Amino acid sequence: MAGNQAAPAREIDWAGIHRRLAAWSVALERGGTPDEETTRRILHRRGLELAKPPVREDDGERLELLEFTVGAERYGFETSAVAEVLALNGLTAVPKAPAFIAGVTTVRGQVLPLVDLGRLLDLGGVDRADLRRVVVLGQAPGRDGGALGLLVTSIIGVAWVPRAKLQAAPSVVTGRQRHYLTGIVPPHLALLDARRLLADPDLIVGGRPSAQSG
Repeated sequence: MAGNQAAPAREIDWAGIHRRLAAWSVALERGGTPDEETTRRILHRRGLELAKPPVREDDGERLELLEFTVGAERYGFETSAVAEVLALNGLTAVPKAPAFIAGVTTVRGQVLPLVDLGRLLDLGGVDRADLRRVVVLGQAPGRDGGALGLLVTSIIGVAWVPRAKLQAAPSVVTGRQRHYLTGIVPPHLALLDARRLLADPDLIVGGRPSAQSG
C-alpha cells in the first residue's frame, strides 16, 4: 500500500497568508500596526475573502504578488519584498530633493523616506494628492535594516501568478521605468524590482533608503 501512495503535495501556509493580509488591511484602516485581537477579528470577518485560494492554471512555480495602482497603471511587488502597507498620515518635504522624493514621514517613532512612484516612473497626470497609500519595502520601520516607502494610489490585493506568465518588458518601455521593471504579466500588470529600488543611490536621504538632499 505504501508503494502506491502519492508524494504529498507541498502545502501552502494559508494561515500565514491570512494573518499577513489581515494585518495589512487593518494597518490601512488605522494607519498603524494592528494588535493581535484586532487582527483576529479581521481574520474572522475577511480572511476567506482576502486570501481566497486562486484557481490553479498549471503546476509550475507561482509568484505571490502585492498588486497596487499608481494613477491608472497597475504594478506589483513580490510579497516577500513588502514589509507592510500603510495609510499616509502626513509627510515632511526634504529641501532641494529631486521631484520624485516626496519627503519623509514618521512610523512608530522612526523616520521613513517616501518616494513618489508616479514621478519616479515618469507617469504623467498622477496627482501626488491622490497617492494616499504607502508600500514599505525592506524592513518595517522600527526594526533593524533600511526601509523605503513608495507612495501609491490604491492597494488592489494579493494575487498568485504562474511564473511562466512573466514576460520581458516591451521595447517601448524606456528610462527609469524600464530600469526598475522585472517584467510584464499580461494583460496589464507590471512587476517592479524591489531590490533595485532599495539599492538605488538616487533614492537615499540622510544615509538611508529614500535622494541626497544636498
